[in-house]
Amino acid sequence: MRTLDLDQLRAFVMAADLRSFTAAGTCLGATQSAISLRIARLEERTGRRLMARTPRSVGLTPDGTRLLGHARAILAAHDRAIAEMTGGAARSTIRLAVSDHAAGSHLATALASLRLALPLLAPDVVVGLSTTMRDAYDRGEADAAVVRQESGRRDGTVLFADPLAWAAAPNLDWDGGEPVPLVALHGACGVKTASTRALDGAGLPWRYAFLGGSVSALQAAVRAGLGVGVFGRRHLPEGCMPLDTGLPSLSTGNVVLHCRLDGEMRRVLAAAFRGAGGASRRSDDGP
Repeated sequence: MRTLDLDQLRAFVMAADLRSFTAAGTCLGATQSAISLRIARLEERTGRRLMARTPRSVGLTPDGTRLLGHARAILAAHDRAIAEMTGGAARSTIRLAVSDHAAGSHLATALASLRLALPLLAPDVVVGLSTTMRDAYDRGEADAAVVRQESGRRDGTVLFADPLAWAAAPNLDWDGGEPVPLVALHGACGVKTASTRALDGAGLPWRYAFLGGSVSALQAAVRAGLGVGVFGRRHLPEGCMPLDTGLPSLSTGNVVLHCRLDGEMRRVLAAAFRGAGGASRRSDDGP
């Protein structure tokens, strides 16, 4: 009778979520080759090819897609059993302050990675502006913060570079002779400051066409054709393209981790958010 190995299933789910053997290995404390070997052995056990691997991409085959739901259920049942048998003694809470511009729609991928790497972790997460999240961390209200850093402060662990880009929907009714209709967040925002400074430096007039309270609200406004938004290239709204002509170039900021925790927790946090950022930009693992 064939049995499925939990470590192999965990590697498979992590690689499927992150679309990268390297990122999966970082989250699980293993090398890229070790993750590849675990998945290869899982394929041997199932007698099915589960992942399509090329030098430029990692994806699921139809058999891999069918197995993924079962794999998640098996791991969840295992982790619940461990939690119940230990009486929840091993469960821990971590307070996370996460910038919307740093994580945005990729927060789910990072949290999934955390769950797989530390199944008994109970994250307590708040999301907001980078300055607000960094201030919360400085006041001791968060154990760790993941924020976007444009300029000035240079501490923290750099997770990845995130270049800014102008974005607009194809139905935007605007020509270059009018003030740039800017879509931006309420309040003090490093991305908003970078965009207005770039426009002022280029001598281009601009106006606020929409102010919102979240990156998802800005994405919706840009998709609706209300104006031009500025996002990290990982967060370009669906159906919208970067505007590479007619507007000034923008800076490349860093997404950084501030963390007062040491050891395994710091490593796993960095890997989870770095992996989510990397998975959104590329799939770089071959066989």
